[in-house]
Formats: sequence, C-alpha cells, structure tokens
Amino acid sequence: MGDKDTVEKFLDNNPQFATEYFDKKIKADVITAAFNNKVQVKDPSSYKDVTAIQESEFIFELVKEMQDYSQMEKALHKVLQRIALMIQADRCSYFVFRSRNGCPELTTVLFDITHNSTFQSNLVHPNVEIVYPTDMGIVGYTVTSKKPQVVADVKKDSHFSDFVDKQTKYTTKCMLTAPIMSGKDPIGVITALNKQGADEFSKSDIDLFTKYANFATLVCLQAHTAYMWDVESRRSQVLLWSASKVFEELTDIERQFHKALYTVRTYIKCERYSVGLLDMTKDKEFFDEWAIKLGEQEAYKGPKTPDGREIAFYKIIDYLLETEKEEIKVIPGPPADHWALVSGLPSYVAENGFICNMMNASADEYFTFQVI
Repeated sequence: MGDKDTVEKFLDNNPQFATEYFDKKIKADVITAAFNNKVQVKDPSSYKDVTAIQESEFIFELVKEMQDYSQMEKALHKVLQRIALMIQADRCSYFVFRSRNGCPELTTVLFDITHNSTFQSNLVHPNVEIVYPTDMGIVGYTVTSKKPQVVADVKKDSHFSDFVDKQTKYTTKCMLTAPIMSGKDPIGVITALNKQGADEFSKSDIDLFTKYANFATLVCLQAHTAYMWDVESRRSQVLLWSASKVFEELTDIERQFHKALYTVRTYIKCERYSVGLLDMTKDKEFFDEWAIKLGEQEAYKGPKTPDGREIAFYKIIDYLLETEKEEIKVIPGPPADHWALVSGLPSYVAENGFICNMMNASADEYFTFQVI
C-alpha cells in the first residue's frame, strides 16, 4: 500500500480519476446542505460519516418529492440517478407494467437515465414510448417471474431480446433488473445497464441496486395507491350521480343516456360518442318470420350476441361534442353506412362482449373507419 505522498502524487497526476472517485464516494456540499442546516462532522475525512450524511440528505429530498404523488416520475428519476451514480451503471430505466385490451405489456416511462441527465430528457412522451409484450426480453421475464435478475452477459441469457437495442441503436452487455411489486402484482420494472469500467456488476453493486430498488418501490407504491384511490373515488361519484339521474326520469331512454354520458364524457374527454341500442328480442314473433318462411327474405346469417340474439341496432344516439354547440342526434333504424356501424366495431363488441381500447384507429387493419 502506497504512503500519503504517493497517493497524493497519483491524484494530482490523474485529476479525472480523482473527480470520478469523489463524485461517487463523497459530495462535499452535502455536509453543509443536508437538511438545510450546518452539520457538524467530527472527522471530515471519515468516509462512513460523510456517507451517512449524504444518505440522510438524499432520503430527506426523496420524502419531500413524495409529498406530491402526481410527481412520482420526478422522485423515481432521482432514485435512478442515484443508482446510476453509485453502481456506475451506464444508464437506468423504468418500465411500467399495464394491461391493454386484456393483453399485458411493458412500456417505457423513464428511459436512458444517467447520473447527470435531466428529468425532461428522460421522461418518455406517450407518442414515442416503446411497447412490447411481457413474454419478451429479460425485463418481461422479470415481470412474469416477479424476481430480480442479475445478468453478467446478456448473450448467454436465453431470455434476452435485442428489440429495444434495435430501436435505440444501443448495445446491452450486462444488466440488473428488479420488479416493482404491489402486493403480489407487478406494477413496473427498474433496470441498470452496462457497468462502466468493468464487464459485469460486482456483488457490492448488486447490494446497492437492491437497496435503492426498495426506495423505488416505495415511491411507485405511494403514487400507485394514491392514483387508485382517486380513480375509485371518481368512479363512485359518477355511479352515484348516474343512479340519481336514472331515478329522476324513467320515461325516456334517450334522456337517461344523455344525463349519464354527459358526466362520463368529462372523464373520457372525447370529441364524440355514440350509443347503439340492440333489439332485446330473442324469440321472433310469427309475423316477423313470415317473409323468411315464404322465401321472400333470407334468414339471418350474421353475428349474434353471447346469449343468442341477432345483432340488430334499432336506434343510435350520436353525441357530437367537437363543435362549440353540442349536437345530439337520435337515429331510429340506422342505415348500415352509419359512421359508427360501417366500421364493424359495434357489432364486434356486441358479439364478443369485449371492451376495445384502440390507440391508433386509422392504422387498424381489422376495422374500417370513415374519415369524418
């Protein structure tokens, strides 16, 4: 081991190494800025004391960020920056787990975070997010297995997929992942890629990553719980309001839909919506089948509802909200070329009973939407 003069000479001759080392280990300004008070350190050269103060300052800032759950991404960004700094990861990311149209998937929320990157540059806009199924890649395996993954060489891991690398022109060599869990259900995954200056992450790096993954879980859980409470609260308000309006007027179904959907539109924020009313008759009367029995009309061969009824919309109510003056149209016996029916989507929903959430209707190949 070198003496004091040797170490001092080495640091003088290698300023870049000295800067990187002390950026990782010690932040001098923390000693005076932690908790916005002057902190007395008995031995300023004590790595243990300075590290404890730095950790306290970081946790205090994190708690302040968590007071506003709507800024969850900012607090999580701070945690991932800290991870990138402490374990010398080339970049970190956060993927959120969601289910759309019954299909589980992962999407980028915070991407390519470094120890000095800005929040705005790492926050992914919904229009450019990367989405892929949970049965793809190590991140997908982390969600399905619900266990953290330590991959020293991604080329030797059978779960690895270069889908994201191809999208970003990046080369992943090694990685650490950790699932963010809400009880037994995953809500996201954090990742750390490519150890700087080494081929893989060390044991101490893995311990630090696990430690700060707990902070990330705390941030996400707090925001997730607050969000779910808000959703349930708004849903209860809408249901109570809709129920009260239904019992106010029981003679006109159009009025009922208008009252209920007028409030719902505040939450779905759409430009127009339509309500298609199905014929509830399952067994036809004799006179309805007379034309078929005489051969004057072909028997119905189209799709049917799950309970066996023919899909026939006897009335459509259109609510057009994109103009300054809202317009409501009630169309009895709507034609087949009605803008909503011609797409085939209403019949598909009636036949299968599915809720369809289409991100890009114009690019969909299954349904045909009119340009209106």
